[in-house]
Amino acid sequence: MDPEDRLLPLLLEFFELPAGTRPENITQQSLPAWDSLATVQLITDLERAFSVRFDIEEIVKLRSYEEIRDALCRQGVCFDNSPDGGKEN
Repeated sequence: MDPEDRLLPLLLEFFELPAGTRPENITQQSLPAWDSLATVQLITDLERAFSVRFDIEEIVKLRSYEEIRDALCRQGVCFDNSPDGGKEN
């Protein structure tokens, strides 16, 4: 399964967003529920779902769908529309 097919549903379910929510609308700034506790819980869910580990420098930058997608790509979980063309390591 394409990682992107797992990321968006994970975020939609985590934040209890409607199915039609566009990825660019999933940002910490636009979601009141995305507070510091939610960030910790979300990181745990992401690490489990994608079998990755984020360090603290990465975690503080994960504030949107796009930033999460890019961080996952740096971990080797790449998407078709990622800068490296979707190559998974």
